[in-house]
Amino acid sequence: MDLQPSHHLAKTQHFPRLSFSPVIFKNRPTSLAIFSLSLLLSCIIFFTITRPFQPSSLLDIGLFSQILTKHQNSAPKVCDYSYGSWVRDESYPLHKYTEKCPFLDPGFRCQQSGRPDTGYQKWRWQPRACNLPRFNATDFLDRARDGRIVFAGDSIVRNQWESLLCMLAQGVSNQSTIYEEHGSPITKHKGYLSMHFEEYNLTVEYYRVPFLVIIDRPPKDSPKEVRGAIRVDRLHWYSAKWVGADILLFSPGHWWNEDKTLKMGNYFQEGGAVNTTIDVKEAFGKSLITLMSWVLQSLKPEQSYIFFRSYSPVHYRQVKNLPHCHLFFSEYLI
Repeated sequence: MDLQPSHHLAKTQHFPRLSFSPVIFKNRPTSLAIFSLSLLLSCIIFFTITRPFQPSSLLDIGLFSQILTKHQNSAPKVCDYSYGSWVRDESYPLHKYTEKCPFLDPGFRCQQSGRPDTGYQKWRWQPRACNLPRFNATDFLDRARDGRIVFAGDSIVRNQWESLLCMLAQGVSNQSTIYEEHGSPITKHKGYLSMHFEEYNLTVEYYRVPFLVIIDRPPKDSPKEVRGAIRVDRLHWYSAKWVGADILLFSPGHWWNEDKTLKMGNYFQEGGAVNTTIDVKEAFGKSLITLMSWVLQSLKPEQSYIFFRSYSPVHYRQVKNLPHCHLFFSEYLI
């Protein structure tokens, strides 16, 4: 639609001239009031000529328009999918759940690892003000064509990475065109994995960096209890590989607890020295400042979407003499 004024109309359309004879009043306040009233009436006449007059149009100026716009914008124009709750739906699952996805790590195959219940499959996310569309793998792949999606963090985001791979694989007829770019097997390991969807030139990457920042050897002359240094002011060197990604998902909070840090002899370092007085919560906050600084310096806001999650419930419990994690068999737990 062309929003520029029409030059033809500008030449042919004529408006009646409005003229006002000067009126002199000895009373200055009265003169000012008459002048203001005349100005208001002239505006009303002008708008009546150019468009049908509506009383609400008088609010479209100055402070009134700002208040009106602010009030109108208070109602959401689009649905916020993040605002809602989990609801149990007995019609689920709509499709039979299987663990045959070739990109699913053996340790994450719940039923094959002995989970007997199926109630966790009956939960779905329900936004408060709308309905969440069903996932469409083909549509997702079309939208993500020639893109990069990066997952970085702990085992929670590793689960999410594998889930997305299996969901997207449903939209690819020839799954041999989905492969790890460096030939690495899909299994638990230190490092990173980059799955390439050849047909769509899309990569979905996972980087194992539980703290997001560097875990290093302690500086010289550190106290004896310090076995390792978590450098809260230095992002992991994998971050150089994240630059240019279209979507980034960070999930570091699962390891920021005393069991994974202080009780294992891993203390927090800023600059060249370890500070043994910093607690886990404060150190976590400092690492987030480091992440935010990197985001502002290294990413383009018009190109990259960033999602961040912090803490989550523990998703396993080690049981003696069992090779796999213990699962709490409750159909009301996801």
